[in-house]
Amino acid sequence: VFASLAAWAQSDLKRMVAYLSINHLGYCMLGLFVITATTVRPAVEMQAALSGVFMQIFNHGITAAALFYYVGLLEQRRGLRGINDFGGLMQRTPLLCGWMSVAMFSSLGLPGLNGFIGEFLIFKGSFAIAASFTAVAVIGLLVTAIVFARAMQALFSGPLTESCSAFPDLGRTEKVVVVPVTLLMLAIGLAPQFVFNIINTTVIQMTRLLS
Repeated sequence: VFASLAAWAQSDLKRMVAYLSINHLGYCMLGLFVITATTVRPAVEMQAALSGVFMQIFNHGITAAALFYYVGLLEQRRGLRGINDFGGLMQRTPLLCGWMSVAMFSSLGLPGLNGFIGEFLIFKGSFAIAASFTAVAVIGLLVTAIVFARAMQALFSGPLTESCSAFPDLGRTEKVVVVPVTLLMLAIGLAPQFVFNIINTTVIQMTRLLS
């Protein structure tokens, strides 16, 4: 929750993404906490929380890398990376704004994207074991939504600023990076089973050890 509030206070895009990254890894700490710090730990909920931790770590690596890449593209074009240094980019760079929005929604945990399944499983497993801690963690998710809404409004909406009037949209080499990563986000969000097939053995073994 503290990390999401710190992200809300930032005007620098890279710092904002960094604090949100800490916030999302905090959900992993929640999942690990509830399966190790309580005496009554139902196996099903433990397995859900632990699966969520693995999924969250994997998916956050993809989403955070994409967000930092987009911030880098904005800084490369403008020479600055403050939230208020841009405006009206949707008019000039619809592709960049569209693909960046997907990464933001993924980080927020929108259903259908890769960021959803890990957070859902962590909250599902931890709520059954430590409901009060989970309720506090959900506040961080709500703050994250506000942070991204503010960023999207500042960057994409409103009149096009004069300094962004010559902004180029995504180039060919940038699309080569962006498109596969975005498709991977969608693939994991819609069909996460292929990732579960990789981690299930480890999750089951760890659940037995901790039970």
